[in-house]
Amino acid sequence: MVAEKGASARAGLLTKRALVIASHAVEHAALSDVGLEQAVVIAMFQRLPYFEREREVYARIAQRAKATVVGMVDRSRPDLPPGVTPVLLSADEQLASEWSVAVLSPTFGASVVAQDLAEVEDQVTSLEAARLFDGRWGFRRDESYAEIVRLRDALGDRLPPPVRAAIDSTLRSVVLPAATEVEVRTEAALRHLAGRLVEQRSGYATLRQEVAQEKGYGRDPWTGLHTLGSLPGWLGISAPGTLALGLTLLRVTELPWLAARLGSQVSMHTEINIADALHAEIRTCDQAVRVSKDEFLLVQPAVSGAEANNTARTVLDRLEELGETYPFVRLSGTAAVTVSADRPLPLNRLRSQLREREPELAGSLSGTLAGPNEWFR
Repeated sequence: MVAEKGASARAGLLTKRALVIASHAVEHAALSDVGLEQAVVIAMFQRLPYFEREREVYARIAQRAKATVVGMVDRSRPDLPPGVTPVLLSADEQLASEWSVAVLSPTFGASVVAQDLAEVEDQVTSLEAARLFDGRWGFRRDESYAEIVRLRDALGDRLPPPVRAAIDSTLRSVVLPAATEVEVRTEAALRHLAGRLVEQRSGYATLRQEVAQEKGYGRDPWTGLHTLGSLPGWLGISAPGTLALGLTLLRVTELPWLAARLGSQVSMHTEINIADALHAEIRTCDQAVRVSKDEFLLVQPAVSGAEANNTARTVLDRLEELGETYPFVRLSGTAAVTVSADRPLPLNRLRSQLREREPELAGSLSGTLAGPNEWFR
């Protein structure tokens, strides 16, 4: 899936990387010294960890703006800077999956509005940066006016009366015609600059990944698979409840004793074969990780429970087939599968599910899938 149709696109399929740059442009435009006292700012942040990265910016905005409103999914009122009005969202409402920021004053408007698609682009150097949204951004007052009205109405009586009154006051103050030609030209220049930034950041991320792979950083020296320590950098600052991941924890019971019984060459070749079996079943946006001597993890963004389950079954079938190829070692694989938006990743829960299966597996079945579809969430 190709995002942005050129990194300078202002609407359509956009990556989070592009939205971050556009949002920062809108937020810093709000911080200019012109007319902020009459401005209102409304932003949807999905989850608190995403707001924390912008806390200082919104603290500065709230010191001067007429009203500053931030919406996010949370169970209790979060600790936000003075002057920032929090609005709690339920996880199942449409605003919970929205990334937006709208700024409006009597003479200026800018906005970013995007819906989380719960998908990622094909080439992933950072999972969080590769998240995909359907949205648009721009520096047009009429668009910002419409977004402020929409968000005000969607938040309804969750807005305190003084904050709603401030928003209505700013909306009534917009009476002068928009400087349409200036807005369009300014927006075109910003699109060009934003596009260059997206391209540079993407290029830098790709180069960093290539260097790390060449040097073996974050890689298991035997199999070339990613290590568990490299996973946080790939995930990025990923908040719980946003992007669901298919997780398959695979345990190969023979690996701990293989070298002692059959020699290091057989052990090394078998581990490489296992890595090849994992790579054969993953997409370019997936991650195959060596967790320990006998454990491997597949991380698959934006898959259904059935898709994750099918991948696990195919991997187990491939492990059985390894007994027919050099070095002809028959392996007993067990897999625990779940689809979860939890952060951190629920590895301990997957291990518990594997342990529940171990007594009946001991010395018997090969290629067993631990657990039915009720594990999927």
